[in-house]
Amino acid sequence: RTLCSLLLICCLLFSYDTPVVGELKHLGLKTEFEQCQRIRGYCLNTYCRFPTSHVGSCYPEKRYCCKNIR
Repeated sequence: RTLCSLLLICCLLFSYDTPVVGELKHLGLKTEFEQCQRIRGYCLNTYCRFPTSHVGSCYPEKRYCCKNIR
């Protein structure tokens, strides 16, 4: 009975999008953006056009990190 109660509490805690989980998501987004900037790329909402190449992503919402080809 105690095990079932603990399991239920854990399921309820992890099933909701709490503010703490939201903050962790934003940290991940910032990290991807910073990683793109570190490699001298830039973020676009559309596909990377010539003379650039797709080198990663900036956000989970299908935004692209593009870098000039040299």
